[in-house]
Amino acid sequence: MSENTPIICSSCGIVNDATRTVCSSCGSPLTVADAVSVPAAPAAKPSKRSTAGRPQWLSALVAVFALYAVVIVILEYTHLPSGTVQRSQPAAPADHNHSDAAIVEQITSMEKMAAASPKDAGLQLQFANLLHDARFYPRAVEQYKKYLALVPDNHDARVDMGICYFESGNLTQAVQEIESVIKKQPKHQMAMFNLGVIHLSAENMAESRKWLERCRDLDPQSTAGLRAQQILQQHQ
Repeated sequence: MSENTPIICSSCGIVNDATRTVCSSCGSPLTVADAVSVPAAPAAKPSKRSTAGRPQWLSALVAVFALYAVVIVILEYTHLPSGTVQRSQPAAPADHNHSDAAIVEQITSMEKMAAASPKDAGLQLQFANLLHDARFYPRAVEQYKKYLALVPDNHDARVDMGICYFESGNLTQAVQEIESVIKKQPKHQMAMFNLGVIHLSAENMAESRKWLERCRDLDPQSTAGLRAQQILQQHQ
């Protein structure tokens, strides 16, 4: 055997220089028994491994899982479950042409405007709704607080703040805020609907059914009433 005879690792199949004692890819010990005669040119290829040293079968498996994840995300956004919380105020129309950078730029600009005019209630609410739409829920909560300090009786905004608490994982505060709306405005249908959904997510089935039934009975033909009935039928 020539001193320049390459050595193929018996563990991973990578071709190593004759001077190496351990595999350059996987670190396995190399022995003289692994030495084989290979053509001097062209240079050895990665032997069905990626440039990162991954076996080809593993790369394929990773690709399959990546594709599966993409499919799951698409399904999440195209087949939303009926039992999701709903904004009391109309959400801004979705603009799928906006990039993340554009959204961040819009938020930064609006934040400066809101900070420059802290007593402008309309501007404070607009900024809160923008944060809500962009799913920056904890920041949206803080902004809704600023707005509600100026206009405490905007029940729709308080329900939306409750939704942001819910989306942030604070179910207790979400329920407290939305229940406070119903105490002041007993026929606030979206407040009833969202309480039903929040209790459903916490598996408080009796409370969920109570609020969903009240929502449905208040106006059975409204969007909220129809959705409430649908959820009730799904969880009989």
